[in-house]
Amino acid sequence: MPVTETIPLHETARERYLNYALSVITSRALPDIRDGLKPVQRRILFAMFDSLNLYPSKRHRKSATVVGETMGKYHPHGDKAIYDAMVRMAQSFSLRAPLVDGHGNFGSLDGDSAAAMRYTEAKLQPLAMEMLEGLRDETVDYRDNFDGSLEEPVVLPARVPNLLVNGASGIAVGMATNIPPHNLGEVVDAALHMIEEPEVDTSTLVRDHIQGPDFPTGGRILNTQDELAEIYETGSGTIEMRGAYRTKGKTRAIIESVPYGVDKSKIVEEIADHIAEENVPQLSNVRDESTDDVRIVLELKRGSDTEAAMAYLFKHTKLQKRFHVNLTCLVPTESTDVKAPKQVDLRTILRYFLDFRLDVVTRRLQNELAELEARIHILEGFETIFDALDEAIEIIRASKNKADAAQRLMHRFQLDEEQTDAILETQLYKLSQMEIEAIRDELGEKRARAEGIRRLLDDEDARWGIVKDELQDIRDEYTDERRSTLVGPGADMEYTEEDYIVDEDVHVIVTRDGWVKRQGTYSDLDAIRTRDGDEVGWALAGSTRATVGFFTNYGTCYTTRITEIPSTTGYGDPVQKLFSFDDGEHVVGVVSFDDRALPDPVPAEPSEQGELFDPDDPDAPDQPYVVAISKGGQATRFTLDGYLEPSISTGRKYMRLEDGDEVARVHLARGDENICLASHDGRALVFPVHQVSVYKGPAKGVRAIRLEDNDRVLDFALSTRARDGLTVETNNGREEIVRTTKFDATNRGAKGTLVIKRGYFAEVFPEPVEVPLHEAA
Repeated sequence: MPVTETIPLHETARERYLNYALSVITSRALPDIRDGLKPVQRRILFAMFDSLNLYPSKRHRKSATVVGETMGKYHPHGDKAIYDAMVRMAQSFSLRAPLVDGHGNFGSLDGDSAAAMRYTEAKLQPLAMEMLEGLRDETVDYRDNFDGSLEEPVVLPARVPNLLVNGASGIAVGMATNIPPHNLGEVVDAALHMIEEPEVDTSTLVRDHIQGPDFPTGGRILNTQDELAEIYETGSGTIEMRGAYRTKGKTRAIIESVPYGVDKSKIVEEIADHIAEENVPQLSNVRDESTDDVRIVLELKRGSDTEAAMAYLFKHTKLQKRFHVNLTCLVPTESTDVKAPKQVDLRTILRYFLDFRLDVVTRRLQNELAELEARIHILEGFETIFDALDEAIEIIRASKNKADAAQRLMHRFQLDEEQTDAILETQLYKLSQMEIEAIRDELGEKRARAEGIRRLLDDEDARWGIVKDELQDIRDEYTDERRSTLVGPGADMEYTEEDYIVDEDVHVIVTRDGWVKRQGTYSDLDAIRTRDGDEVGWALAGSTRATVGFFTNYGTCYTTRITEIPSTTGYGDPVQKLFSFDDGEHVVGVVSFDDRALPDPVPAEPSEQGELFDPDDPDAPDQPYVVAISKGGQATRFTLDGYLEPSISTGRKYMRLEDGDEVARVHLARGDENICLASHDGRALVFPVHQVSVYKGPAKGVRAIRLEDNDRVLDFALSTRARDGLTVETNNGREEIVRTTKFDATNRGAKGTLVIKRGYFAEVFPEPVEVPLHEAA
C-alpha cells in the first residue's frame, strides 16, 4: 500500500500561497529595472527577433504567428494574455515609444479592442531593435525555457532606458507598480549627466533634465516642481493630469488631449450627459471630431464663460484625473536568475540601467575579443606554413590520409588541431600569393583590433565613453518633443457652484405631509396638485441659484439649493429623499433664502429693556430672524447666518431640545412683530418678538409661556397688524383668533389668558405660507 504522510493544512497552504505569490511577482506582474520589460513582453520581442526574424526591414507577419511562437516556446500561458501584451506594445496611446509595429486594427483611444489576432499583423519597431541588439554577442545571461528544450534571455541588452520611457503598470500579490512614461530625450540626458557626475542626486536630475512624466496622450500636469521631485525621491505620489483645450472664437472650445489611460469616448459621453441634465449651462452641444488627433468640440452658448464650463468638466468628468505613481520593479540580486521586488527612486533606476549597460558593453567586448583571438589563432597557423609551403604540400602528398597529414603537419610546424584542420580544409586556390597577402592583412587588422579591445577592457572610463556615445546616438535618432505640458497648480480655475445653474425664478412647493417640488408658476394655491388628503403648506418663490431651508420638529435645519429640488407639476418627492431624516421627523417651517423673498430688515428695533438700537450702530440688525418655539414652551431667535449654504444630508442644529420636547413651528421674522401663541389646554399669549433673545448657535432658548402640567404649545403666528393673529378652533368647533385686539401684549414667560375653561384647542391647521419675490433692499 502507498505510504501517506500527514501535513498540517496551514503550513502547506502558506507554503504554496507564497510560491504562487512569488511566481506572480517575479514572472508576470513586475518589470525588470534594467530593460523595463515584464517576462511576457520580453518573450514576445525575443520570439519576433530570434525565431521569426520580424525585423523593421522585413514584411509584417500574422499576429497569431507571433502569439503561437511565443506561447509554444517561451510563455506557457493563455494566448489572450500574450496577444493583449503585444497589442499594448503597438499602441501609440499606451506606450510613449511603441516597440511593435502593428498593421491592422490594434484598438483606439475610444477603448475599442484590437481585432482578433488572425486579422492583424506585426513586426518589430526600429527602437525595439535597440533593445535586442547584442543578444547574439553573449552580452546577457540565458536560462532554460519552461520545458528545458530552448534557452531564453534573462534580460534584454536594452540600449534604451525603457522602464522610464514607456513606464509600466501591473498588480502582483501584495504589491503593484505604476510607472509613468517619460520623454526619451530627457531620460537620456539625465543618464548622460549621471555618467559625468555619478553622485548627482534625484532633485538635480528632476530640476535640470526630467521635467516630469510625458504621457503619450499629452495633456497638462498640475504638480509643482517640488511635488514632482518628492515623488521621484520617494518612489510614490500622485500626478494630477488634465486634458488640454483651446478656444476658437466665442462659441467653441476644442479639447485637444485627454488624460493618460482614459477612454476618450467615455469623456464625450460624460460631457453629453452633463449638458443634457443642464449641469453646464454654458454648453449647448458636444461633438467628437477626432481622427488621429484628439478633437472634441464644445459648443458654447453666446456670452458664456468658457473657463467656468471647463472648470466644471475638470471637476465632474475624467477630463481631469490622477495618476498614482509607484516606482516598484524587480532589481537583480547576487543570483543571476533571481530578482527581488523593490520600490526605488529615479536615481536608482538610472543607476541600475547605466551599470547594466556598462556590463553589456564589457561582455560584448570580451566576446568580440574571444572571437578575434580564435581567428588570429587560425590565421597564425596559415602564416606559419606560408614560408615553407612547398614542404607542407610534400608532407600532405606523402601522407596516407587526412589524419596522417594532420599529425605530420602538427609535428613539423608546431601547430595545434584547430590550426591544422583549418589548413587541411583550405581550398587549393587560396594558397596563391594573392590570398596569402590577404590573410596577412587580415591578421594585422585582427591583432590591432584585439589590442584595442584589451586596452578598453583595462580602462573603465573608456568603456563608459562607449556607453555615453551609444546613448547619444539613441537620443539623436529617436528623441521627439514633449507631449505633456507642465503648467503647475496655478492653472486651477476659480469658480462657484452658481456658475453651473441656470438662473430662473421658480416656486418651491412644500405640503403639510412633507412632499416637495419645484415648478415655474402657478395660478392659485388650490390649483397646485397634491396627493389626496394633503394640501399646500408653503409656496415660496426664489431663484434656482438660491437656497431653501427646511426646519424640522427635531431642531434641525436642512439646506439645499433650489435647483436640487425636483422640477415637476406632479406630486414631487418626499423631503426625506433629499435628506437623512430620523423617525418621526417632519417639517415645521420652510424659508426661502433668496434675498428677494426675505422681509426687509428693521432699521431700528427695541431691545429687551425697551430701548431702540441706533440704525448707525454696527451691531444693529441688518437681516431678518428665524423664530422657533417648542411644544414645551421654549423660544429661540437667530439670524440666517450659518444656514444659507447647502448642508450635508444630516443638516445643522438650530435649537437644543429637552428629552420629549420638539419644535411646534418656525417662522421668519422682521423683529418688530408680536408673537400670538396658543396652547392645547386653551391658553393664549401675545408678546413682542424682541423679548426672545438672539442666539448665535443652537440654544435651548428662553421661556415663551409658562405651561401647566401636560399642557403643550399648539402653534404660534407672527402679527404686525392688530386684527391679524393665530386662528385656532375649540373642541366644540368654535373659532378663536389670538390677536392684540382681544389679548393685550404682555411679557414672555407668563401663563397667558385662559380662553376656554372646559375643553381644549384642537390641532391647528394654519393658512399656507405664501412668499412672493420683491426687489431686495
